[in-house]
Amino acid sequence: MTPLFEVPVAAFYVFLMTAQPPLIDPTALAHRRTRATERGMFLQQAAAEDVQDRVGMVKKAFTAPAIVTAFPQVWATSFPEAKIIPEAEVLALEPQAHDLVIHAMGLHWANDPIGQLIQCRRALRPDGLLQAVALGGQTLNELR
Repeated sequence: MTPLFEVPVAAFYVFLMTAQPPLIDPTALAHRRTRATERGMFLQQAAAEDVQDRVGMVKKAFTAPAIVTAFPQVWATSFPEAKIIPEAEVLALEPQAHDLVIHAMGLHWANDPIGQLIQCRRALRPDGLLQAVALGGQTLNELR
């Protein structure tokens, strides 16, 4: 016969082993983002221009774009018709509501980047396009 106290302890142990602590401190991230100045937005602006060029190469007119970003002022300039979605663990994206979703320079700050991509995919209509913008491995070497 199994004692009663072992079942809850085992369940709690499994919870502790599978629950992962957050990778990113959201308070520290928010503090650093509020300190970011317009001059410091050059990477965001370069990424927005690059995505605008890439989307322009696609032979399709996008009528319902959405952009996931922490810096809406930069991305709204390049994509004024897009719905701006703030970065969060759970994105405010409706299923199959968009034909273009741009995740703009925020995947590397997400606690669950794969979950973010899954949410973006669910928000796409059939034949939709997902543009995930992130820094590459050698992107910042010249800035050091």
